[in-house]
Amino acid sequence: MNTRSLLVADDLQISNEIPKNRSLAVQRLGSDLSVLLSCPADLVYVHPLDEQLGRKILTSDSRQKIIDNTLKKHEHALRNFQRPGKLIIKTGWPIEELVKLVGKKSRFEALVLGTRSLKSLERFFLGSTSEEVVRHTQRPVFIMGPEAVKNEFRLSEHKKMHFLVVTDLTKKCRAVETYAVSLAKKTGASLTFFHSLAETMSTAQQFAYASGEALSTFNTIFEDMKKDAENTLSKKVERLKRMGLDCHFYIETENENLVESALQLEHENVQLIFMGHQTHGFVASTVLGSNLRAMVAEAKVPVVVVRS
Repeated sequence: MNTRSLLVADDLQISNEIPKNRSLAVQRLGSDLSVLLSCPADLVYVHPLDEQLGRKILTSDSRQKIIDNTLKKHEHALRNFQRPGKLIIKTGWPIEELVKLVGKKSRFEALVLGTRSLKSLERFFLGSTSEEVVRHTQRPVFIMGPEAVKNEFRLSEHKKMHFLVVTDLTKKCRAVETYAVSLAKKTGASLTFFHSLAETMSTAQQFAYASGEALSTFNTIFEDMKKDAENTLSKKVERLKRMGLDCHFYIETENENLVESALQLEHENVQLIFMGHQTHGFVASTVLGSNLRAMVAEAKVPVVVVRS
């Protein structure tokens, strides 16, 4: 018996139209995923409360009263789910409470949440709370970005699904590749592995310019790396095909903008985009500050983030 469930994080105390639309989109995604994975969807709301202040002005009884009143006020929200689980109300710092809930040993399969985007990507954060949760959670996170919300994306509308898995072919992407494959097995979805060799070479050239290294061998290096990538992806795809999966790969060699080139493939009937990220200091900041942020901001489908 499957004892796992999805955890759908949502702000239930909202009144503005745009946040309401995002809330409904997040709940619809959670509902669709729960049907797809044959598991219930639990809905969680964290009532923001500074712990230090809370300890000073609230007794345990008054804190419980807040939780009970919120449960009673929003219990109807579970009707939005085809496989409803429990409504969970917490008080405290939302990031901390969500990370606790979706810990390594938790019963949750994944976390589903939404985010907003500012127009300037340099100032784009995954809704601040969302970004920090992505950085620290132990489980995969399904994110509904602003374009996916605007697009009124519904997973349930697609009988045959296709996943786009963005990979740099290093060990930091093994976790996201493994999760995408496992989900494809469960759902019968097809897969395309996307690798941007153009972006890799662009980064290498920037380092070479900065260090004063000669660039005369870059064409040779490019061809060698292309052969290596084709060899690696061919072996991966053939192995998965022998397991019965419908699987392909695509190597981008011209467009240096990973997100832009990946989103061109998004139009090829892609329902979910998978990306990995690391959580070590500057690397985490760099990844979350560029490709992942841009992908979440611009994709018209949900982005699934898996920590390495």
